[in-house]
Amino acid sequence: MQTQTEHRGFLNGVRAYYDKNTPRFVRAHESAVAKAIHREVWGPGVRNEREAFEYVNALVLRTLEEVASRFPSPLPVLDLGCGVGGTLFYLAARIPIDGVGVTLSPVGVRIAEDLARETGLTPHCRFVEANYLELPAVGMRSVVYAIESFLHGPDPAQFFRSAAAVIPDGGRLIICDDFLSESAAASQDRKGARNLADFRRGWHVGSLISIAQAEVHARSSGLRLIDNQDLTPYLRLRRPWDRLIAAFVNLGRALPFRSPWWDSWVGGHAIQRCLLTGLIRYHFLTFEKGCAGSDVP
Repeated sequence: MQTQTEHRGFLNGVRAYYDKNTPRFVRAHESAVAKAIHREVWGPGVRNEREAFEYVNALVLRTLEEVASRFPSPLPVLDLGCGVGGTLFYLAARIPIDGVGVTLSPVGVRIAEDLARETGLTPHCRFVEANYLELPAVGMRSVVYAIESFLHGPDPAQFFRSAAAVIPDGGRLIICDDFLSESAAASQDRKGARNLADFRRGWHVGSLISIAQAEVHARSSGLRLIDNQDLTPYLRLRRPWDRLIAAFVNLGRALPFRSPWWDSWVGGHAIQRCLLTGLIRYHFLTFEKGCAGSDVP
């Protein structure tokens, strides 16, 4: 078990990674699509790149619409690991919300606040620099979600405890991220092990666990898994850009340097290999707090 000092050291690395890389991520995608820094999902009905980037946002919106009648309006929403606010902006433009975004990165907070002002969404979205394992006072939040940020927490059990503490009965927790497959646990493949290690190191991964393990942590915090969507088949892998990055990573392995940008390339290449070989899967999980029939005391 890691100590609090080790947790802080790990999270400092995550903060530095995003402080350095977030402006580059945003510059790499000048359109509004880039306000949500996560993967394209070419799910059913998706017709173009913008819709692929917004596919996960649309799934989150569907959950908000499902629970909206149970809670006050505007709906209290919390984004754990909000990046530059893209998902909150997407939601706020479509449904009345009281949105809070939490991120370790002060650079991300500054960019998100600027974008909120530009889009006129400041009254509906605010952003806080904080560790989502130790949340500041955000009040009760009817829907809490973490899109491609759960992995960056060094303690999955504490993640679920922290999130559950601000979710009322009947509220939802959403995690959209990569999870270890059943085959990963049994694999003895050396290349696979190296790819997983590169993924963990390059993308500062602290909580790469299986869905079964996630369910155990969730139940201990009063949450139960009510929906599990495997989005892996809708990812476009080995695109020309991905092949180019793979070539650079393979050539650069022998070079004696590291940087946050280089880490993102190494991690990005490794996740492609892990997805292609079935070591990890990209899932959209929905949990409910205090739902009927729960076996949580």
